[in-house]
Amino acid sequence: MKSTKTQVWVQIYNLPLEYWRPRAIFSITRGIGTPLSLDDHTMKTNKSLFARVLVDINLLSSLPNQLLVERLGFAFIADVEYEWFPPLCSHYKMIGHELA
Repeated sequence: MKSTKTQVWVQIYNLPLEYWRPRAIFSITRGIGTPLSLDDHTMKTNKSLFARVLVDINLLSSLPNQLLVERLGFAFIADVEYEWFPPLCSHYKMIGHELA
């Protein structure tokens, strides 16, 4: 079965405090794919705090490194990092297939 969809943990940076709610974070990550689960722990790296979300994505889609989040009278850029991608065959465009 040909598949290009997978689940990936995504880190969302630069979220204002009022966006640290599951509903808001899920709404933001819909710009990448279908959000499935939110890591309940606040994560911190050398850069800053980030939300960690498991997202169902299509590897053939354009995956942004930033998301523009807008609401009436306010907008900001959220940086996005993907933790891992499975190997995708560049010839057959499917996960788990490798050319010999």
